[in-house]
Amino acid sequence: MKKLLQSLFVLLFFASTAIAQDRTITGTVTSSDDKLPIPGVSVRVTGTQIGTVTDANGKYSVKVPSGSKNLDFSFIGYLAKNVAITSSNTINVALESDSKTLSDVVVVGYGQQSKALTTQTTATVKAESFKNMPIQTPQQALQGQAAGVNMINSSGVLGSEAQITIRGGGSISAAGRPLYVVDGVPLNSSGGDYTQTQGGSSALNPLINISPNDIESMTVLKDASAVAIYGSRGANGVILITTKKGASGKTRISADYQNGFSSPTSVDEMMSADQFRQFRTDYLKANNQTVPTYPTTSYNWIDAVIRTGKSNTVNLNASGGDERTKFYLGGTYSDESGYTLGNNLKRLSGRLNLDHKISDKFTVGLNYSLSHIDMDRIGSENNTYAPLTAAYLQLPYVTPYGPDGKFQNTGFVANVVAIAETGINKNYSDRSTGNAYLEYKIIPGLRLKTDWGIDNYGIDEKYRETDLLTPGGYAYRTHYTDNKWVSTNTLNYDKTFGKHTIAALAGYSFEAAKLTQMMVEGSGFVSDDLPNVGSASTPITASENIYEWALQSFFGRLNYDFDKKYLFEASLRRDGSSRFGPNKKYGNFYAVSGGWLISNEAFFNKDNNFAQNLKLTASYGTSGNDNIGFNAYYGTFASGSNYLGQAGLTPSNVPNPDLSWEETGQLDIGLSARLFKAIDVQFNFYNKNTTGALLTVPYPYTTGYASANRNVGKMRNRGYEVSINSDNIVGRDFTWRTSFNIGFNKNTIIDLPVNPDEDGRNFLTGSAVQRAITGYSKNSFYLIRYNGINPQTGNAEWLKKDGTVTTTPLASDRVIVGKGNPDFSGGITNTFTYKNFDLSAFFNFSYGNDVYLDGLQFADNFSSGSYNKSVKLLDYWKQPGDNAFAPALNSSTRTTYQQASTKQLLDGSYMRLKTLSAGYSFPKELLQRTKLFTSLRIYFQGQNIWTIKNKDFRGDPEISANGASNLVLGQSFFALPQAKTFTFGVNIGL
Repeated sequence: MKKLLQSLFVLLFFASTAIAQDRTITGTVTSSDDKLPIPGVSVRVTGTQIGTVTDANGKYSVKVPSGSKNLDFSFIGYLAKNVAITSSNTINVALESDSKTLSDVVVVGYGQQSKALTTQTTATVKAESFKNMPIQTPQQALQGQAAGVNMINSSGVLGSEAQITIRGGGSISAAGRPLYVVDGVPLNSSGGDYTQTQGGSSALNPLINISPNDIESMTVLKDASAVAIYGSRGANGVILITTKKGASGKTRISADYQNGFSSPTSVDEMMSADQFRQFRTDYLKANNQTVPTYPTTSYNWIDAVIRTGKSNTVNLNASGGDERTKFYLGGTYSDESGYTLGNNLKRLSGRLNLDHKISDKFTVGLNYSLSHIDMDRIGSENNTYAPLTAAYLQLPYVTPYGPDGKFQNTGFVANVVAIAETGINKNYSDRSTGNAYLEYKIIPGLRLKTDWGIDNYGIDEKYRETDLLTPGGYAYRTHYTDNKWVSTNTLNYDKTFGKHTIAALAGYSFEAAKLTQMMVEGSGFVSDDLPNVGSASTPITASENIYEWALQSFFGRLNYDFDKKYLFEASLRRDGSSRFGPNKKYGNFYAVSGGWLISNEAFFNKDNNFAQNLKLTASYGTSGNDNIGFNAYYGTFASGSNYLGQAGLTPSNVPNPDLSWEETGQLDIGLSARLFKAIDVQFNFYNKNTTGALLTVPYPYTTGYASANRNVGKMRNRGYEVSINSDNIVGRDFTWRTSFNIGFNKNTIIDLPVNPDEDGRNFLTGSAVQRAITGYSKNSFYLIRYNGINPQTGNAEWLKKDGTVTTTPLASDRVIVGKGNPDFSGGITNTFTYKNFDLSAFFNFSYGNDVYLDGLQFADNFSSGSYNKSVKLLDYWKQPGDNAFAPALNSSTRTTYQQASTKQLLDGSYMRLKTLSAGYSFPKELLQRTKLFTSLRIYFQGQNIWTIKNKDFRGDPEISANGASNLVLGQSFFALPQAKTFTFGVNIGL
């Protein structure tokens, strides 16, 4: 009996112990906003890996060991909650919305996604990053702000197009611009089709009509999962521009005024009249030549064409609404004069964004903008009518005025002072863009939306030269229109089933555009007082070209996530384009991607202070480039030929029914996390392969054609990107935040048409000094290597192909010596606030790229007497032992010293203090007393203030005068340097 009692006691003890160790707690988790249950909430015993998730009805059941004190409840979009375990076995919890997380969404093609759950690789630049910056166009706001985006201002000319590439670009010789989409409308952006050349290769900026003040955010779509939804236009990347919207509540009025001034960041020093006369005299005497009698006059042309630039900008907007109607109304007026004589730009723009909820089922909206540009243009570079080019080259004893005090003709290097004073070089443009939509909620989770968009662009140019420059005078007038309409219809479905969430998109779009180019040109005017081309006595040209194209698209996307841990996305697009041959009208583009939210796994210790929100993603897909011009697949003949005295036609374009888009396949692997609860880090590796690149293939002349367009080239871009956003110090009165990004890219040409160089490598010419070469960058510099001045002989020396020294190099001695694209580029921003004061410093940088300064072939031309020269030539060799810049005056190399070589190729790496901003916001308590102002901030900004560059670089390293060209990058012929700008402003909120 005693043993039986002992046994029963032992059993009861262990049973009670087991019960104490295995307590079960149940409950329901709901939202504090709408009281509805939340499925998928993580419920975990604090400090352990024991846990579960709520079911479709928000219910949970979890076994907790004895001694457990608390339960942790967490879910994306809600604030985490820690609840004490009481004696009750039922614990119901209501979670509060995390407004910061819920608002942290990213704009993607045809929609939005949660940043935490997206598998796409994007970079978003919000309005706060470029607020109050004195920028002309949206592209400038991207510089140094997004990893993998390399943006180079082509020059300091107002209205010039920037060179922007995303992950190295996706084309070799076809157009390389990204696709710009504003509020769902893909923009016309072929800047080179809208204007006559002004001397340089850089086209008119196609986004100059868009006011940066109206932009809420810009999202750069980079990997295949992001761009495949845009199919045949996504290979060069896509930039989604979202404009500002209204919000429920009191109407808010905001006004901003800026006033600033500018000057060039760098100006080359040329010889004065006295220095030039003395140099030429010494040079001619050293070579036993007759010294002419030089004029005794003197004029500083550089001072004449450079002035203090000025800018005034006013922004005014109002936004507000209620639960049914929301609106945004904005307007901008800016008046800017560049630091170069004759370059001015005025812009007037307005925007209306309206959303109205007709009923619980129907919503309508309108996004519409209208703008007008009035611009005084100038020659940009490689043009003796360009102010700065002419100022550098003009002989310093030549003056703009003759003995009678009137303007005089200065010969081949034009009198640019007279041009600015007497000529007309105007560009007017009007642009209206927008879309109207209707959205119908069919059933919960299922929405139908139809959009109708337009982009109507009209450009007028008026040019007039007086008799002084062209005997009889000369004029032209052009009128360009590029009008597009687009219809997009989409069906969206979103549904959550327990731990499963799906989102599906199906869509159809059709767009058509018509480009019209008209030009009239004439010469011979009775008087300079007649400004219009219609007054010309001799017509030269009267032409009209019309180009039309259309694009039909079917697209879809499917997103799935399981338990907020495992993510999947697939997209497909089928495009039909009129640009391509009848055998290749349609093409298919796709992408698949997956993600793993490691931090949502049960095994992940959510209490650790090292890493949170840990996510791994991978994607692969394809996209295309359809920007190959118009009607390139047609077989055409050219008129105007003479055959045995009879009018004839000659073959012009080889027919190619198989002509198609270039296609880029891209692999992307990404890892993102929040470290130490303060640092957001994202790392991505990518590998892009472009096939079917559109190239010009040489033909035997016996065919009657010189060449033909074919899809034959292959190219690879491979690299990685790092983005870091850090809350360094967040205190009551003081905060310090840092944003850093860097992108590494290596571009390699894989295959080109047969066109071997001396070493048997196929190549494609970009310029006289730059080419795409198989196995190397598409922007490889191919030059003779300059070796310097021999201290003993005073001769300039170069290297032969085998590396031996020579004073008489040949074209066959050229080798690959550098590249125009950088090894890496990026930016870093530090933002500080102390009470009501704020300070921000933004640096951008580029490393590993070279810049070829073609103008140095003139500025350093030792022997010519037709142009002015750099003061550096005064440092010429005089005696053995001299380490001189230039050869001896009578050196046998004096006439070849300026030839194209690495002497003009300089290291273009730099770091620049791009923007420095300081401001003060008046206390709200003080403003409330006025009963008028809700906010008031005064600020100062400086742009391009300070630059670190190679000590031997001459001028501004941030230059690429060929604009959006793919094959020519990092070249300049006296292109204008960037403007150093100082701006003062005030923000007022009512």
